[in-house]
Amino acid sequence: MKEENIKNLITKYKLGTSSLKEEALLFDNVDDSETAIKAVATFVKKNKKVAPDNFNNDLWKSFDKKTTQKNRFKIGLISAAASILLISTLYINNISDNGLSYGEKEALLNEAKNMFTEQEVQPISVLIESDLIIVYTKIE
Repeated sequence: MKEENIKNLITKYKLGTSSLKEEALLFDNVDDSETAIKAVATFVKKNKKVAPDNFNNDLWKSFDKKTTQKNRFKIGLISAAASILLISTLYINNISDNGLSYGEKEALLNEAKNMFTEQEVQPISVLIESDLIIVYTKIE
């Protein structure tokens, strides 16, 4: 490689604007005159580590395990809350729909009174309990 190209790579390296490919090329072709760069080049060559073949796949699998466990917990928690909300809503609606309105109770009372003629039996008292009418009578 030309000395001029190496000098340009050295200046780019010292300025911090060189790319990784240019640095690798510089470290492979550095001469003994640049002792600082030669020391860095030998350090890089000795301590260079190679990643395992399926390193990225193993990392992604470990990340996926952690995120899916969190997602499962969140989904379980949300579904439990939704179930509780649904059951409580149904329970509250069931309680409020059971009672008759005042007008409906009055209509049932009038219907019960009209079932008896004046000659037969006169009701003593009529009780209305939600949907049930209880008539107490007395025969003379």
